[in-house]
Amino acid sequence: MSDAPQIAVVLDGIFRMHDGSLYYLLLLPLAAAVLCWILASVSGWGRLAADYRLDHPVTGERAWMRTARIGPVNYHSVLSFTCTDEGLQISIAFPFRFGHPPLFIPWCDFDHVVPDNKLFSNRIKASIGHPEIARVVLPAWVRYRMPMSLRGLAED
Repeated sequence: MSDAPQIAVVLDGIFRMHDGSLYYLLLLPLAAAVLCWILASVSGWGRLAADYRLDHPVTGERAWMRTARIGPVNYHSVLSFTCTDEGLQISIAFPFRFGHPPLFIPWCDFDHVVPDNKLFSNRIKASIGHPEIARVVLPAWVRYRMPMSLRGLAED
């Protein structure tokens, strides 16, 4: 019985935030949203969204948690891709979606498709848009689902 008052005093001290730490909990989501917006601006996602923002649901073969690079920004295991006969949908996982609307890029807007084979990866580099809006490095999953006319450019 004598331990109960001591535990109550300790717990009371833990949950009472007199040092302003509650403000840090409120600022953390704001800082994350600002960081996502900055990454979208630096990568070129915003410029791509101006021309390729997805305005309708797309159905096709889908891959989740894939890595790709858009501009200088590497999106490690946070992207989803959906391939259709018309083009490629790119979207980002929910917590990072601020400033990153889903994109749908028609296959005809891919240009300069070349292989980018590294030690244990089989990727493609491409430029998007005419004139070029952004350079991308996409995973092998996309490489093997793009039209043969583009895939021929990216074959070794």
